[in-house]
Amino acid sequence: MGYKYDRASFLEEAGRLVVEEGLSRLTFGRLAARLGVPDRVVVYYFPTKSDLISETMHTLGTGLQVLIEEAFGSTRRSPEDVVADAVRVLTAPESDRIVRVFLEIVGHAASGHEPYPAIAAGVVTAWVKWLEPLLADVDDPRAAALAVVARVDGLLIVHHLLRARRRAPQPPLTDRWMGGCLRRALTCSFTCSS
Repeated sequence: MGYKYDRASFLEEAGRLVVEEGLSRLTFGRLAARLGVPDRVVVYYFPTKSDLISETMHTLGTGLQVLIEEAFGSTRRSPEDVVADAVRVLTAPESDRIVRVFLEIVGHAASGHEPYPAIAAGVVTAWVKWLEPLLADVDDPRAAALAVVARVDGLLIVHHLLRARRRAPQPPLTDRWMGGCLRRALTCSFTCSS
């Protein structure tokens, strides 16, 4: 009996599962149940959970990069403008869930859980490579691209922490102070020296 699924179908469904439920919920069994196939069919396409996670994240990353490329175009711009544009795109509703997944990867990578360090390093490398030719008026495009990635990632972390705080009761002064800090961080000058 043949199955109507192929590798791309599994990756598409795995991406939906991760975006809807979080990376920690991606298992062979859960993905198989969503597709109505036995676990061993998923294992046929992805022999290890690391393979499944890595390929799912690559697929999600490609989709996110398409969103950003559409917003950015190929016009060279200052690092400040790149940061502002990236934060605008990456905090938009259509990017929000995917960004949360990437932040989850960074958390796992920081804890040393495999295969996340390699996945996180791959994401950063891909973003830096993509950003380098977009940055105008910088002495060291690689260093400037790394600085942009670091700043955008930091602002995304703060953005998501503030959203999480809004769901829990917090003193209003704290929220206003944190929100003001984020706004100032988005508008402050950005310099990158080699």
